Amino acid sequence: MGCFCCKAVASEEPKKLVYSWVERKHLNPTDYVIENLSNSTMYKAPGTVGGQQFVVRNCEDSYVYVLDYSDSVTIDDCQGCTIILGPTKQSVFVRDTVNTTIIVACGQFRVRDCTSLNVSLFCSTQPVIESSREMSFSCYQLYYNQLEAQFKKANLNIWNNNWRTVYDYTWNEGDNWMLTEVPISLDFPEELNKYGITSDPVNSLVPLTKREQQSEDSCFVAFENGNEAARFVQALQSHETNLTLVRCIHRDGISVKDCVQDQNKLFNNKIPVMVVGLHIQGKHATKKCSAILQNDFPQFSTFTSKSKKETDEMIKTFFVSVEDGFQM
Repeated sequence: MGCFCCKAVASEEPKKLVYSWVERKHLNPTDYVIENLSNSTMYKAPGTVGGQQFVVRNCEDSYVYVLDYSDSVTIDDCQGCTIILGPTKQSVFVRDTVNTTIIVACGQFRVRDCTSLNVSLFCSTQPVIESSREMSFSCYQLYYNQLEAQFKKANLNIWNNNWRTVYDYTWNEGDNWMLTEVPISLDFPEELNKYGITSDPVNSLVPLTKREQQSEDSCFVAFENGNEAARFVQALQSHETNLTLVRCIHRDGISVKDCVQDQNKLFNNKIPVMVVGLHIQGKHATKKCSAILQNDFPQFSTFTSKSKKETDEMIKTFFVSVEDGFQM
């Protein structure tokens, strides 16, 4: 004779299993392709790509604006175009493209069989070109209202930009690429004004970094907070200090421990969870940086190098060790 509770449990119907491919909404592949444009303008609004793969191909003398984040992007067979891409989590691969301007932020950037590209670049890893020539690279400078949220969705950190560490697989064929410190400046269509888009470096989400100058004084400044580091970089511009941000990098506590033996000294013997390190150059760099921090941001938890020896040591451990791992 069974109990009532046992019968009640036995009579329940088992739950139906719901698989991910059943719940996934149907995607139309044509929504993620821009192709065959000629003397035209087309844009994808924020929220219309949603981290999918995207393709731009066979466009001529046209303007393409993809204002959303993607998983990966390929650009093929374009000529005389301007192409703006939102943050791309993985790779952007450009092939068989000529006389084109590209503004892009991505995890990996690859170019093959291209000529006369003007690239404004944010890249988390080392950019690679192959069988290409007349390439020009500058530091990514862009802003629109949704860009910061899209960077996070694409797992890109604004402090880890390797735009200038280009590796050329065909280096023996000549000087195929160059770096320029002048950011790409563009005028955008009025219909994009509602997104607040601009290429003005003053508004850029990504800090403007430049090449190192051997004749300039150097300073290393470290922050425990990325927002505080951003406010300090803005202050360098607003105070007209003539200081240049050469490099910046974000490290977590583990990587800081690996590269700095006495990492406790960074923030008054407090072990940091994360560190944003800045390499700054210019006349009296250490004195000017210290003055800005003391006068404008005394509440910030920071570390500033005090001597040339200490500056060289911190720059080597924070930056050179990373760049040495690239193929140069």
